[in-house]
Amino acid sequence: MRLTLASVYSHDRCTLKDVAGGFGTVFEVGRSWQARLLERAKSRLAELPPVVLGHLAARLRGLGHEVRIATSRHEDAAEAAGRCGGDAVLLHSSLVDSAAERALLDALRARGMRTIVFGAAATSVPDLYLSHADVVLRGEPEGASDELWRELLQGGAEGAVDVGSVPDLDALPFPDWSPFPVERYRYALLSTRGVTLPIQSARGCPYGCGYCPWRVTAAFRERHPALVVEEARRDRDVFGASALSFRDPLFNLDPDRVVAIAEGLAPLRLRWSAEMRADRLDRALLRTLARAGLRSLELGVESVDRELLVAEKRKPPTHAQIEAVVRDARELGIRVICNYVLGLPGDTVDTMRATVRWAKSLNSFAVQFTVATPYPGTSLERRGALKVLDQADQLTGFHATRLEGSVSPTELEDLREWAYVSYHFRPRYVASFVAQAARALLD
Repeated sequence: MRLTLASVYSHDRCTLKDVAGGFGTVFEVGRSWQARLLERAKSRLAELPPVVLGHLAARLRGLGHEVRIATSRHEDAAEAAGRCGGDAVLLHSSLVDSAAERALLDALRARGMRTIVFGAAATSVPDLYLSHADVVLRGEPEGASDELWRELLQGGAEGAVDVGSVPDLDALPFPDWSPFPVERYRYALLSTRGVTLPIQSARGCPYGCGYCPWRVTAAFRERHPALVVEEARRDRDVFGASALSFRDPLFNLDPDRVVAIAEGLAPLRLRWSAEMRADRLDRALLRTLARAGLRSLELGVESVDRELLVAEKRKPPTHAQIEAVVRDARELGIRVICNYVLGLPGDTVDTMRATVRWAKSLNSFAVQFTVATPYPGTSLERRGALKVLDQADQLTGFHATRLEGSVSPTELEDLREWAYVSYHFRPRYVASFVAQAARALLD
C-alpha cells in the first residue's frame, strides 16, 4: 500500500510536537517588540521530526509498504489534504494543533481516504478524533503486530483501537529517515551547519512529578547503550548527521549507562544534546560527556521554591547541585538550558519573581519559562477550568489558563513576558551569550 505519514503545524510560532509528553508546545512570549524578537529567534532555532515518525516509517516499510511524508504548515485543510496521497493517511496527533488536525481529517475523509490517528493526544483523549477518523490508535503503534497492522490498514479495525506499548525498545528497528527531508533538519544550539537528527535512548520518566505529562503518556524504558551507539553511527554514515538531539525526557537516570553511551559516541565525533537531572551529574561525569560530544544540556529547574515542587510530588535537586552543574558545564563548553514552570498552585507573584531572579543569577545560556498547564492525566487537570474536548489547542505550555490555587491567567502571561524579556535583555546575559556563542563557533 501507499501510505502517508502526516503532521500539521497551524501556528506561526515555534511548535514542537515531541515535548510535553508528546502533547506539544507552542512558544509564546508576549506582545512587546522584545517578545516578538525572542519568538522570531526561537522559530529559527530548530527543525526536527518526532522520533515516532521515523519508527513508524521503518515499521511500515518493513511490512512492504511505500511511505511518504506530508507536513502541513499554515495551510487550509483542503490544500493540505490535496498533498496527502496514497491508500491511507496516518496522522500524528497533538493537543496544540488538534483543531487543525481534525479539519484535515474531515477533508481527507471527504476525498475517500482511509484515516488513522496516533500519538499522545489520540491515546489520552481519543474522543477528540473519534468522529473525524476511521481509526484512533491508543498506545505505541510502532510495536503493533503484523496482523494488527493488516487489519488497521485494510479496514478490519475501526474506531478506538488499543495497540499497547513497546515493552522492549531494543526490539524496535532504528528510525528510517530515508523518506524525510533530512537536509532540512537542524538544531542551532549544537551546530549552525550540517544535519541534526533526533535519537532516543529512553522513553518516559520514572519520577512522579504530578504536573508533568511524561509520567502520563509513556512508561519508563531504556535502550541498551550499544544499540544507541550503533544507531548514532548509522545516522552519521547513512544520513550524514553531524549532530544528534536526544529526545529522552530523562537521559541520565543510570550514570553507568550514560558513561557507556558516551564512550561509544566519543569516537564518532558527533555533537549531541540531552535533558538530564542535576542531582545525577557531577563534574567528572560532565567532563566525560563533554569529551564525548555533549554540547547542549537541558536541566529541569522548575522553581526556586522547593516546598512548592515537593507539594506536586517532585523530588527537586538542591540549589547547590543545580548551581554546580550550571557552573561546571559552562566551564567545560556545554551550553545549558534551564527550564522553569511558572504558575503552579501556590506560586505567587513574589515566588515567581524570586524564581526569575534565581534564573538570572544562574545566567544559563538559554532558558524556558513555561506556564503550569492542566494536561490530561496530570494532577493539574482537576484544578483547571478548561474543557479539553473544547479547548485542547489552548494547552500549549505557554498559554495561561485558570488554575485553582494560582494567579490569574492575565497576571501569569504578564509575568511570563517579563521573565523572558528581563532575562534576555541584560548586559550580563548578552555578554555571556556572546562569549559562549563565539566559543561554539571555534569548537
